[in-house]
Amino acid sequence: MKTTFKQIVLAGVLAAGLPLMTGCLAVAVAGGAAAGAGAVVYVKGELQSNLEAPLAKCTTAANQAVTNLKLKKIGEENDGTSAKIKARNAKDQAVTISLKKLTDSATRISIRVGTWGDKAASQQILDEVKKGL
Repeated sequence: MKTTFKQIVLAGVLAAGLPLMTGCLAVAVAGGAAAGAGAVVYVKGELQSNLEAPLAKCTTAANQAVTNLKLKKIGEENDGTSAKIKARNAKDQAVTISLKKLTDSATRISIRVGTWGDKAASQQILDEVKKGL
């Protein structure tokens, strides 16, 4: 019983301190678990989300997003368990869309725009990919 009380107090202290954390650590702590539920997490310049669709369908949707957003496609790699699409935007920034098969019906997508990341541009790409699913 004593151990349970300590665990509850510790969980409460950690939860109360979460809003005081700043930067990527707070995102990683708060969003890391949520990413499994399809939430969007932005960590270290990279937007990540889990999509409820097979890798092949996500790859097709990502390619369509590149076309729809008028990005210049530079190349693509696909080995059946992961895919990577490289492009450049109108500002000549590198755009990388990485896809990784989680299960037969789930895929993790990671999007980076530019060297340090651009959250708004990455979110726009993710929104366009989701339209194709």
